[in-house]
Amino acid sequence: MNWKKVMAPVLGAALLVPGMGTAAFADELPPTETTGVELRATLDSLLSEHYALAVDSMMKIYDEDEAAEAAMAALDANTADMEPVIASVYGEEGGAAFVEIFDKHNTGTDDYAAAVKAGDEEMQEEALDEIQSFVDDMGAFLGTATEGNLPEDGATEALRQHEDFVQNTFDLYAAGDFEAAYTSYLEGFTQIFGAGSAISGAISTQFPDQFSDPNTPAGDFRSTVNRIAAEHFALAQLSMTKGYNGSDDFDFADWAQDQNTEEFRAALASVYGEEASNQFAELWNNEHISVQGDLATAAAADDQAAVEEATSTLTSTFATDLGTFLNSATEDRMPLDETIAGVQAHETSVVDTFQQYAAGDYTASYESYRTGYAIMFDIGKGLSGAVVDQFPENFENTAPEKMPATGLGGTAGQTNTMVLWITLSLMILLAAGTITYRQSKNQQ
Repeated sequence: MNWKKVMAPVLGAALLVPGMGTAAFADELPPTETTGVELRATLDSLLSEHYALAVDSMMKIYDEDEAAEAAMAALDANTADMEPVIASVYGEEGGAAFVEIFDKHNTGTDDYAAAVKAGDEEMQEEALDEIQSFVDDMGAFLGTATEGNLPEDGATEALRQHEDFVQNTFDLYAAGDFEAAYTSYLEGFTQIFGAGSAISGAISTQFPDQFSDPNTPAGDFRSTVNRIAAEHFALAQLSMTKGYNGSDDFDFADWAQDQNTEEFRAALASVYGEEASNQFAELWNNEHISVQGDLATAAAADDQAAVEEATSTLTSTFATDLGTFLNSATEDRMPLDETIAGVQAHETSVVDTFQQYAAGDYTASYESYRTGYAIMFDIGKGLSGAVVDQFPENFENTAPEKMPATGLGGTAGQTNTMVLWITLSLMILLAAGTITYRQSKNQQ
């Protein structure tokens, strides 16, 4: 397809991404809510949800889980939601072309999982060819659409890396090497957030009148908080369903949650110190992570009283305690009632997604999943905005306004803040093998 033919002049994303309009007023907006940062957050949300749903659907196909069809439908719905965002920048034809290419990825990954389950090597090769076609076509699309601000070679290489994370995570899972599978899952989750940075950076360079620079220290911080929060939600759903089903990989899904919790704790420690971050970790583990496990165990045992107790702890006790903690830590920058309500909305989405799955209402479960995933980005926006406002000196932008993009892994102007966050993430992942796995309560 001739991508230049379908590229239309920029229309602006004001109707699709809250806060977007013109970069001319960027200085009047909070540093975590500028036009460029909002564009980056929107792309982060959709692309990372794609990654989480792709791995989830492949696992369910392989496990012959009855929810597999609904998981695939959710993955397709995620792709459909990307079309208006791309169209708002490159026109309706550009949005349609983007989705047409992206559909190859969804079809290829679903077919690959089914082929591995069936032991059909020919079908596996056909699926891998379909995925490679996606990589090549999407790399060409991004290179042309951004007028080279996101070079085709760099985009293609990074897309191939993304596909490798998806495939490797699944292959390791299918082989029963669960520690390596969940380590790959975490690494792939981090990698996909580089796509939002690079694509939004290229678009802002291409259309500086519409979008401010998204890759500022404040933008990096919001993206990182969003990543940790979204990863938590995705892992919570994996862990709870694995626990409910008594799956062999439950301990490892639970272990991945431990890695996510430690990253959250370390992030807070970098801002508020060790004492406050340890207080958070105790609250998070005792009233949240462990209680989610209690809910899965109770549902599996059909213990309705225990289900109600766990649900109450999550949606009431924990929501109040965490909301109060965040309100206090940010010195009222996160209003108490609104923050409690936000945490409660998160917990309600977690409970609904799981209970609908347990009840066999898989379509409703994935609708709740997608709502809950989006809520994490609202929480990330609120928390990152409060922290940046509280410690503005830590997020001053000393980097050049615009730098050339180098691929989906980031831009050449990546700030020191993002480098520190990436280093922290890698250190946690490398230390993964030293952490003791929690044992499944269902297996005790």
